[in-house]
Amino acid sequence: MCDACGEATLVAFADLGDIPVLCGVHWADAGAAAASPVGRMTLGYCPNCAYVRNLAFDPAVMVYDTTMDTNLHHSAAFQAFSAELVKHLAGRFQLGGKRVLDIGCGQGEFLRELCHISGSTGIGYDAMYAGPEGADPSGAEFHSGYAPRGSALPEFDVFTSRHWFEHITDPYEFLKDLREQAGDREVYGYIEVPDAVYDMSTAGWEVIYPHVSYFDAYSLVRIVERAGWRIEDTGTLFGGMFRFIEVSANAGDRPRLGDQPIPGPAERERQLAAVKGFQERNASEQKRWRDRIAELVEQGANPVLWGAGSRGVQFLTFADADQRLAAVVDVNPRKWGRYLPVTAHRVDSPSSLTALKPSAVIITNPSYQKEIALALRELGVEAELLIA
Repeated sequence: MCDACGEATLVAFADLGDIPVLCGVHWADAGAAAASPVGRMTLGYCPNCAYVRNLAFDPAVMVYDTTMDTNLHHSAAFQAFSAELVKHLAGRFQLGGKRVLDIGCGQGEFLRELCHISGSTGIGYDAMYAGPEGADPSGAEFHSGYAPRGSALPEFDVFTSRHWFEHITDPYEFLKDLREQAGDREVYGYIEVPDAVYDMSTAGWEVIYPHVSYFDAYSLVRIVERAGWRIEDTGTLFGGMFRFIEVSANAGDRPRLGDQPIPGPAERERQLAAVKGFQERNASEQKRWRDRIAELVEQGANPVLWGAGSRGVQFLTFADADQRLAAVVDVNPRKWGRYLPVTAHRVDSPSSLTALKPSAVIITNPSYQKEIALALRELGVEAELLIA
């Protein structure tokens, strides 16, 4: 049964085969990286609300701990985006003196800044959190582990969850539990996920094993309302790649905070159209990029991939499993000298490109195009940027 609307059975529409499970882990040994686990990706969609889920997802193989590093804050572009979001939420929810619960807090950058800017206090949970636990000078408190459920969850005025909701095995139960803990208090929430229409309409490099669910505008509204929350606003961010939804409980009859219309059934048609062509589009993009990399190698272009995050890992799995690329680089220093799952590509610092002198640099996220182009100029590298 569909997790979002609860009204239909999911229909399989794409099988991507076995793909890396631990996209965010980077190994010190190439052999260990190559032997890292894979899991099946079989996508199904809901004909009623267009929600998409990996029907073959196995929670037993998906392990989250401090060895994972999915931190995006090493990017100046992402830092700027996050800072603007902090300012928005601080004003939107009038956070001064309130308590923020951040579920899936990563390494804490967002919650620290939110508490500092807004004058709120916060408590963050994430099994991948590798920093000091307990109280932080910013007013935030951090815990390395999953957020407790039910009455064990600390009381909160606002909850935030950025890029964690799509990882949850039972997303409806998660939202319903939060609503029950809100009780009769006035509580607000902010959820941010990858936009499923973007992912299904493109090559699908962000269709990765850790993502159990894929929400478009309509299915996200359906699951939130079904769990008892009121929609305040929803839309896309970061070049259309991210979808957000702001919600409330016990807000009374006052006007909604946002000015965007709440997506209705007509919105699902875009997602259903994307779903219909996804399998063929994904296969076509895999072949196109395998052929393109072969051409670049033959031309002596020393092609490299910039970006060793989840999108990069999926791209390499599908397009460069035999390691024809001259290098893979990333701005996150924790990844340098380490190896990516399954394909075992080594990750190096962008500074290595000065000596390598590639004439073609592939990126999988267009939102970073300007930032990467500037970095290449500063490195003295004249290369064509190719967006996969």
